[in-house]
Amino acid sequence: MSRRPFRTLTRTVTLVAALAVSLGAPPSNAAPAAPAAKPGKPAKGKAAITVELPIVEFTSSNGIRVIVLEDHSTPTFAMHLVYDVGSADEVTGRSGFAHLFEHMMFKGSKNVPDGGHFKYIQNVGGQMNASTNYDYTNYFNILPSNYLDMAMWLESDRLRSLEVTDENFENQRAAVKEEKGLRVDNAPYIGAFQGFLSEVWTGTGYGHSPIGSMEDLDAAQTADVQAFFNQYYSPANAVMTVVGDVTVDEVKAKVEQYFGDIPAGQRKPATGAYAVKADAPVEKRVEDPIATTPAYVIGWRTVEEGHPDAPAIELLGNALMRGESSRISKILKDEKKLIVGGQFFPFTNQKAGMALTLMIPNEGSSIDAIKAIVKEEVAKVRAKGLTPTEFSKVKNQKLMDTVESLATNFGRATLIGMGALFHNDPKWPLTMLERYQAVTPADVKRVANTYLNDNWVVLEIAPKQGGGMPGMGM
Repeated sequence: MSRRPFRTLTRTVTLVAALAVSLGAPPSNAAPAAPAAKPGKPAKGKAAITVELPIVEFTSSNGIRVIVLEDHSTPTFAMHLVYDVGSADEVTGRSGFAHLFEHMMFKGSKNVPDGGHFKYIQNVGGQMNASTNYDYTNYFNILPSNYLDMAMWLESDRLRSLEVTDENFENQRAAVKEEKGLRVDNAPYIGAFQGFLSEVWTGTGYGHSPIGSMEDLDAAQTADVQAFFNQYYSPANAVMTVVGDVTVDEVKAKVEQYFGDIPAGQRKPATGAYAVKADAPVEKRVEDPIATTPAYVIGWRTVEEGHPDAPAIELLGNALMRGESSRISKILKDEKKLIVGGQFFPFTNQKAGMALTLMIPNEGSSIDAIKAIVKEEVAKVRAKGLTPTEFSKVKNQKLMDTVESLATNFGRATLIGMGALFHNDPKWPLTMLERYQAVTPADVKRVANTYLNDNWVVLEIAPKQGGGMPGMGM
């Protein structure tokens, strides 16, 4: 029996995970479970659910916005710090700085040695990580509740006195190059996909990947890096969220104790959504010397996260392309046998968005055949909308997505912090749930006609003839 289907499906899963990393997705470390508020029983005849986020918010004397949610169901807490800086804030010729600081923040400060943050957290059974996105850089710690002082001390020490030295900069510049070589240059699909995103978003802050240009990093001096840190890493440009077995009073006292003497700095000025050019299709074919099987990406330029149409667009995308039971996926995989599998990405950043589907074709399946089916099904939705069954399913999916995302201290801390930073709404996940539930079938049909037009974006990644890494044949 041929082993090709199994290995191709494995490649699909690996590719989906790799693309999530390439897009600057938050780390996937599992957080200790901490039950969210119990969903209320729906009234007879109603599909209602109640989720509460009983938060308390305050601002420290030097400008840190702090949000606390007490949950004493388990003796743990999650502390999430998000800084309003991402790769979109980088200027021409200085790309990669936001991601560089995700690394630099673990290189030591006045009272914490190089790598000390990891050791302190891991030695008491905790977890920590960080991520860089187009729009933000975030750091989190998950610990037993008697280590709140440790988390506050570690985060405040590196904000106050990060060691931005020539040695640390050179060390982490090399680390970023190694990471790019491993995750981008020598990984199938990723470089082609990142280049495609940059092309679609040319002329905006999203016009380069979060990992940045190695030429830019090579040209940078330590003084440039220090200036970037001074500009964006400050109390006024941060939101802290603490969720779990803590009290508001102790968090308030410890924030002042550990962070209170750090100069406030300046909040980054707010800017509006990008004007992304979408008046013509973008179709590209790229040969990948590492890939051993093709990959196709099909999608549309849509809107930013806060746009009124964002919920309807995501529900539409889910109905068409999320999971094997979605309309297009079912036709392509089960009925026509054109693809092994696929994944839908509702790619909504803070200033622009896309709805993209990644597909791995079966051997011999052409991208033209797949495009034809996608166009045909989109035309049907533009004419008639979703079926009642499809519409009900995607509404329920988003309800379950929200409940699951709020089921851990880490999940709540992250979503609360992002909502506060970008929308001035710590209860943003609940606001979004209300917006999803308010979407009507007419809304979905309308956005299909508005955004899913002929000006789509298509990427065909083809294995380069004679390419591929040794031992990776299918």
